[in-house]
Amino acid sequence: MANPLGISVNPNNWQLLPRYAAAGMEVVEISLPLAPIDELRLFACEAYALLRQSGLALWSVHLPFGRRLDISNPDEAARAQALEELGLSIDLARGLGAKTLVVHGSSEPNAEESRPARMEACARSLKALQDKAGGMRLAVENLPRTCIGRAGWEAAKLSECCAGVCFDVNHLLMEDHSAFLDAVEGKVITTHLSDYDGVDERHWLPGMGVVPWKLVHDRLLAAGYQGPFLFELGLSAEKKPYDPAEVVAAWRGLVG
Repeated sequence: MANPLGISVNPNNWQLLPRYAAAGMEVVEISLPLAPIDELRLFACEAYALLRQSGLALWSVHLPFGRRLDISNPDEAARAQALEELGLSIDLARGLGAKTLVVHGSSEPNAEESRPARMEACARSLKALQDKAGGMRLAVENLPRTCIGRAGWEAAKLSECCAGVCFDVNHLLMEDHSAFLDAVEGKVITTHLSDYDGVDERHWLPGMGVVPWKLVHDRLLAAGYQGPFLFELGLSAEKKPYDPAEVVAAWRGLVG
């Protein structure tokens, strides 16, 4: 059975869910914004209702992220507060029936000398969040710039504390895609697919940048990847979501 296509939806694009379904996507990630829990519940429930009406299945929930939710914070009180708040989103995801959770390992900026302590704090946080998640699989996302999890070896190490890695292909600024995939081989359980220029994250339509799409696709499958090829896209130059049919056509043209 072929890996399904999926889309991450947020307040900018969730109303396009019927069009994503019509374009051939099958699964959805609900990406929770940084907001009070009552607002998160309202958004998540509206998005969930529409995805079900559209014949789509919920695959994952992306937990909120931001400076106050930094699970790598060496300050124990601040880290405990972040875990408590993220726990509310985990309960929300459980109620929706999500199979997978995606979490950021840190916010930024982070000083180089702080990285060992932040890696350790992040690892302890991931263990606690995976315990809270129970049967849902927690995936730590690789991140750009000074974030924790910016290199393959960091993502691989952190994934030992949870279920695996969410591979965001437009976040690699420290190494190329082949090197990253070498480091995390067999550990990727979900994806965030978009293109970029190799200078910073862009979340462009696939084919607009430098991602070696065929290599990514083939290497994941060769490593036994069984999750969806799930897109996490920004807005177009016109400040609108990319057309769902255009997304699917671009992907199929790139990977065959």
